[in-house]
Amino acid sequence: MREGEHSAYRVPTGRPFLLGELYNKLPSVDDRMKHLPDPADPTEYEAIADALWDVFVTARNLAPVRSPTGCARHPGGPVDTEAPEGWGRCLLCNRNRRIGRPSVKKATNASTSLWAIPDPPYNHAALMAIRRTINHAVMELDYRSPDRAFHEVADLVHSAFIIARELSRPRSTGCQRHPGAPIDPTAAGGPQCIFCVGEERRRQLGPPTVTVRPSRPVPTVRPPVPRRWQQPLPPPM
Repeated sequence: MREGEHSAYRVPTGRPFLLGELYNKLPSVDDRMKHLPDPADPTEYEAIADALWDVFVTARNLAPVRSPTGCARHPGGPVDTEAPEGWGRCLLCNRNRRIGRPSVKKATNASTSLWAIPDPPYNHAALMAIRRTINHAVMELDYRSPDRAFHEVADLVHSAFIIARELSRPRSTGCQRHPGAPIDPTAAGGPQCIFCVGEERRRQLGPPTVTVRPSRPVPTVRPPVPRRWQQPLPPPM
């Protein structure tokens, strides 16, 4: 750039603050995901899902506003809730496509979210994989990054939130005696009802044995010795 000339690029308002907020929030939730056991309790995933949603709100605010249709020609147009597989969400554009392909059918599971939703299965390995992708994508961000980079980070964080939210749902063992009971993931033969596993272990081991330790003898309490106080003699004259 020549002396006296200025770049036409201007940093969007609020981007430095939001980018710093993203850099501050992500390491803590990343560290919590990194040290998650496998399998982990749903309550642990619930706390991570809440933290990921907070990060997603910041990433969403960094990205430019995404229209409901995602269409450059009709950004404010109606949304096609029965869009076929691989088509866009714009009803106006899809109507014209249906004229040429009248036999096309809607997708089995049409997405209604503005942000990315990953395909199942939702498990610990999928969460760890997307965690690494988020870290690489955020490291490449700076003030001059294109809009698509911020959209990509927001989609990745939203995908991680969806996985953590699904993992946080209460798990049922199907136990008729203890419906809704917690699960023992280390039980032999696979995860089972923790109450039934405890009862089975007590039957196998029998009642607990209590070892009675002999009590110590009571110490002898001696009566206090009376003290005799003598009055000091007067000094010699």
